[in-house]
Amino acid sequence: MSPQSLIYDGSSLLLTGASLFFFYETTQFLVGKDYVASVLTLVVGFLLLRVAVEIGKLALVIRRRDRERGEER
Repeated sequence: MSPQSLIYDGSSLLLTGASLFFFYETTQFLVGKDYVASVLTLVVGFLLLRVAVEIGKLALVIRRRDRERGEER
């Protein structure tokens, strides 16, 4: 596994954890009846999750490319 793939995997996991934090904060804002802040944190959480998925896909593509290069040699 290439170091680049590991960095992307780690970044993906870190962003997924950050999105979970924002989802938790969303619930806290809803409990406090601050609906505008809850919608904003919910949007940030979904955006972070979307970026995490895309970075995870990129890591898979890098691993597949490295595996195919190894088979050619």
